[in-house]
Amino acid sequence: MKHKPNARAAALSRQRFRVPAAPAGSAPGTLHPAQAKEGGTAAPAQLALIRYGGGAGISETAPASVHECAAPGADDGRVQWLHLQGAPTAEQLARLGQVFGLHPLALEAVASRQRRPKFESFVKQQFVLLGLVGRDEAGGVSVDQVSLFLTAGCVISINEGPQDLFEPVRRRIHSAGKFTERGADYLLYALIDVVIDSGFPLLEQLGDELEALEDEILADPSQQARNRLHYVKRELMVMRRAWWPQREVIANLMRQGEGFLAPGTLPYLRDCHEHCVVVIDFVETYREVAASLLDTYLSAISQRMNDIMKALTIIATIFLPLTFITGLYGMNFDTASPWNLPELHWRYGYFYALSVMLAVTLCMVFYFRRKRWL
Repeated sequence: MKHKPNARAAALSRQRFRVPAAPAGSAPGTLHPAQAKEGGTAAPAQLALIRYGGGAGISETAPASVHECAAPGADDGRVQWLHLQGAPTAEQLARLGQVFGLHPLALEAVASRQRRPKFESFVKQQFVLLGLVGRDEAGGVSVDQVSLFLTAGCVISINEGPQDLFEPVRRRIHSAGKFTERGADYLLYALIDVVIDSGFPLLEQLGDELEALEDEILADPSQQARNRLHYVKRELMVMRRAWWPQREVIANLMRQGEGFLAPGTLPYLRDCHEHCVVVIDFVETYREVAASLLDTYLSAISQRMNDIMKALTIIATIFLPLTFITGLYGMNFDTASPWNLPELHWRYGYFYALSVMLAVTLCMVFYFRRKRWL
């Protein structure tokens, strides 16, 4: 799995760790239009409403506004699921609060879209905020926010990402199986489970990429391999920041969800919590693998440099006596002097000097090989 470095780096730059901040002095629970998704448009989120259970069959509509989605009655017996696909506007969030009685602090957390995954238990609803990790069109890791509200007989889900993640849940509802015989708490579990399990395919891709990087670094530790390794480490950091708190979120939901969660739903949430732990374990393992690969890359680069320096040193060492010999015979001697080199008047003196240099080279190579320097 390879991506263009420039596109992948640009995708990672969009995942900078920002600190969410409302204007100073704002009242708690105030919805700020400026907190809409960065660089996004003001287009409202698309609504989808599904009602099932209570012996009245399954109905699915696409209401034009939140006001068309009346909150279910306490004795209705049906489960209502309202899903908002896309980043909701401040007006939509305000109407959600009016129609369903949602807490203003929870709506503010939805509007900020930079919050840490969290769970809040209010008097009339349970609020779950999760991070959905995936890949964008450029191949980089992106984190979208998924907000879930559980009230009496109703679940409200808000997915700010571009893709609808909950289509498998819709298919299970329309199959009219045992899913429709359970309450809204089981629907909440199903939505959380989809968000958690969506991380496994991404982790599998990263695992394959780390294996390929390991083979590439051992064979040829290039600069491109180093850059890709850096991208993987940054992506794992983004995943850890999004997934690590979700284990605590599910644990708090099981502990504090009394009155909203049926006893039969708790085993499914425990299984979901286990999946979350497995995801985090994979992230930590891959982070250790990436760190070890970086050490391997640095060791390979150091070894290559040592091999280059060794080769250059051997070459310089071999030419050192040859340079001495050629320098000695290249001096301007007085041929009339009795202390002159006798080879200067010898017919085969030139070949004699070459033979001496060849013999010295062979002796030095033999000595280097015997010392295992070659």
